Amino acid sequence: MAVEMRECKHCGIEFNCRSYAKKSVGGYINECVDCVEELGTETAVKYRGVVSGDGKMAAISIVKFESDADADAYVRSFNGGKGD
Repeated sequence: MAVEMRECKHCGIEFNCRSYAKKSVGGYINECVDCVEELGTETAVKYRGVVSGDGKMAAISIVKFESDADADAYVRSFNGGKGD
């Protein structure tokens, strides 16, 4: 993975904007991981898609969530009810 260093617009530290941590917390490209978490600047909407049924009877549901934790809990709950 390439290293691309940026300076945080809030605290001034240099950080790798291509790191796994940065990708997982989001935020603007010129905000470090710590500032995104502390200031709550991530505004991306969390979506999850789930499929019920199969073949010609399959249905896709795309649902919006306030947080990744809520989205992941929904998907676990949805998948748990399938009897897989």
